[in-house]
Amino acid sequence: MIKKILFILIMISLMSCNRGKKEKETVTISVAASLTDGIEEVAKNYTKDTGIEVRINLGASGSLRRQMEEGAPVDFIFLASKDHIDQLVKGKIIDKDKHLLENTLVVIGNNKINNLKDILKNTKKPLAMGDPDFVPAGRYGREALISSDLWKDFKDKIIFTKDVRSALFYVKIGEVDYSIVYKTDALLLEDKEIYYIDGALHSQIVYASGVKIGSVQGEKFNDYLIKNIEIFEKYGFKVR
Repeated sequence: MIKKILFILIMISLMSCNRGKKEKETVTISVAASLTDGIEEVAKNYTKDTGIEVRINLGASGSLRRQMEEGAPVDFIFLASKDHIDQLVKGKIIDKDKHLLENTLVVIGNNKINNLKDILKNTKKPLAMGDPDFVPAGRYGREALISSDLWKDFKDKIIFTKDVRSALFYVKIGEVDYSIVYKTDALLLEDKEIYYIDGALHSQIVYASGVKIGSVQGEKFNDYLIKNIEIFEKYGFKVR
């Protein structure tokens, strides 16, 4: 009987302590996979400076946009396509949208190429790139191949990946000899050849962000990111 009373008293004490504790503040952000390294540094600094925990959801821009449209509890979103951000603004899901960064499209591979057609000459393996329906890097890559009159030659010889980092991984492990990725991704691998795709062959690569309407935590993180956006320069991005 005494043990039972002691157990009840301990449980009451623990419940009282838990009620007395302030719940830790958090902010949930959805971010394009190509921004991984920079956003992780920003998030770490943000938590250190504010005490607010940052929950990062990484993925393909198109998939992240759809998640938010379907009601995902996201406070802030940062994508590799201003078009996806524009859609969220039109849907009155986000506001305070900003165009923050620019990037460059490249081919990374095991052997040097002088043009996109050389890929077909140099390997029998497929080309890897993000799925154009969800991954902006894949959409830009498709635009470049179409503009070069090469889409018909390549379209049946492509592995479409879930995001740009997956395309990079394929060339890293030797599953393919060439991948279309961003310059910022390509710089992560050593001993690989990089071919810079002419920017006139595809849409301008602009990274844009937005805050979920009514999210105070999203606004706080947005303000912090904008003040520290130069962090991304060391990862190869151009700040707008």
